[in-house]
Amino acid sequence: MPKVLHIGPCDTPGGMANVMRILAEHPPEGWVAELLPSHCKGSPWAKWRAYRRARNAFSQMLRDEKRRPDMIHIHTAADWSWWRKRRFAQMAYKAKLPNIVHIHSGQFDSWLGSSTKRVQKFNNDVQQNNSQVVVLSESWKERLSQFIGDAVAIHNPMKPELEFGQANTREPNKVLFLARNDPVKGGLFAQRVIESLRHKFPELVLAMSGISQSQNSWVLPLGWMTEAEKMHQLETATVLIVPSKFEGQPMVALEAIASGAPVLLSDTIHSLPSEIPKAKFEDIEDWQDKLEQILTSPQPMYPQSILDAYTLSNIQESWKELYASLLVQG
Repeated sequence: MPKVLHIGPCDTPGGMANVMRILAEHPPEGWVAELLPSHCKGSPWAKWRAYRRARNAFSQMLRDEKRRPDMIHIHTAADWSWWRKRRFAQMAYKAKLPNIVHIHSGQFDSWLGSSTKRVQKFNNDVQQNNSQVVVLSESWKERLSQFIGDAVAIHNPMKPELEFGQANTREPNKVLFLARNDPVKGGLFAQRVIESLRHKFPELVLAMSGISQSQNSWVLPLGWMTEAEKMHQLETATVLIVPSKFEGQPMVALEAIASGAPVLLSDTIHSLPSEIPKAKFEDIEDWQDKLEQILTSPQPMYPQSILDAYTLSNIQESWKELYASLLVQG
């Protein structure tokens, strides 16, 4: 069977790694898959060494007929993530292997569009390496079309073990924030919102991943969690909030819906179903109003069809079609 090699930060905690693992563990019918980690947590020097190890490992694979892949699937964010990953596309093209540049970043448009030279360089790289660009949704395809031309839109897949609409016993007054400790994720803003709402809802608490301690007694630090721990938080939360400035396609919101939890998104997020309510980015009054509505209303009943486009079987079929078409072209 043909083999697809996924290259990216599969060993680094985060959404991209989760997607890579799902795709590698559940390749399209008739395919096998392998992961090659290109990133690690730590200092810039540690990250550079991880990248160099990945390049060396990839080079060895290309020279070994028994290990040589048939398709190269490169997972990238913006900025330095792309400048490093482009080397893998170059190596794949030189080895006469089809390659995919799969853009996960929620700020790829602002990063790329801030420089005409950057746009030109990206497009030159894509054309010279005969790369197929893939984005996370039709809305991302539209946003990036002015910079990169045509691309294929394929959603991220949901975990196959998720069951829709489970009847869970929820902890009252627990607002959940699941993201890394990064300013663009809006963790400090989330704390401001909950602190303000506690005047009306004094029992309200904010459970936050990405931090291990807090000076506020009503903030529950969750640190980095296992997938099982994350699902427990989703199944017991009153509501999940995603106040990010940038997001590619936050699958945690869909996981929350599958578990039966309400979700409130920042209006900067455009690659998820329109039925999910939104609040204005960093507008504390709007977030307070929307959260108060959720806290004082019955649990929303989303139709199961809201998740159909993200089911693993549908995503597998999309990748199967794309892989097959690229093999024929190659």
